[in-house]
Amino acid sequence: YGSIGSVPFSVEFGPCAMTKRAAETGLEFFSAWFCPYAQRAWIALEHHGLKYSKVEGLLPDAPGQDFKGYKKHPRLLELNPKGLVPTLCEDGMPPVYESAVCVEYIDELAARSGGNSSLMPGSPAERAALRLKVDWINKNLCSPFYQVLVRTSTEDRKAALETLKNNLDELEAWIQGPYILGKQLTAADIAFIPWAYRILNCKILERFRGPDYAIELATRPKLAKWLEVVMAIDAVKATLAEPEALSGTYKRYADNTALSKVAEAVRQGKTADSV
Repeated sequence: YGSIGSVPFSVEFGPCAMTKRAAETGLEFFSAWFCPYAQRAWIALEHHGLKYSKVEGLLPDAPGQDFKGYKKHPRLLELNPKGLVPTLCEDGMPPVYESAVCVEYIDELAARSGGNSSLMPGSPAERAALRLKVDWINKNLCSPFYQVLVRTSTEDRKAALETLKNNLDELEAWIQGPYILGKQLTAADIAFIPWAYRILNCKILERFRGPDYAIELATRPKLAKWLEVVMAIDAVKATLAEPEALSGTYKRYADNTALSKVAEAVRQGKTADSV
């Protein structure tokens, strides 16, 4: 055993089988404590108060800070051959993956159990519009984060930063308050919360690329208020990693040694949302 910051890990997995707790809850949630995509599903699970068994699906391939990639849990690979998190599996049902799909799936599970705090509210047309906003956030707010970190030329990094800033200005215009679409937390908020935490709270871009890469909130007051509101939600707080430990996991992106599928895609000139 070893640790990344204050987070313990082992480079070996246990048996490839549904755990006792998973059998009891009926829902396996394969996650990774550092992964923003998995955090989306985790927030949704906590928001709805569903019972689940959380399994770390990715473990470092070497102890300490020497790791370059991750070993994938054999059961995760059994359920999802890509080995990506989040992956959810309800007992006796096909596995579900892709973070936005997982959030909707969790919302439907909660509705089946009598939940009334939907993350996909409104009419069919309103839900369709919400899906488009989630997709826009994924492509225009989340993906540029990796371009700033992974691209090796200063010109490419600066261009990605300007794109991110312009898109944050567009988000600023959208925010109705207190949440992006008004009075109710929705999938649109959850789509951005993990990256907002990394960019605006942990300041990962500034940490690895310098003060010129700071994102100002003073000129984006609605975004600043939104951030304050969402970071105070219990379902969000339950999923937040310790900032120093979380920031350490992005060093490999910044020094161009990360072996994740996202890093490989960005190095090849693609976007993170293409993975």
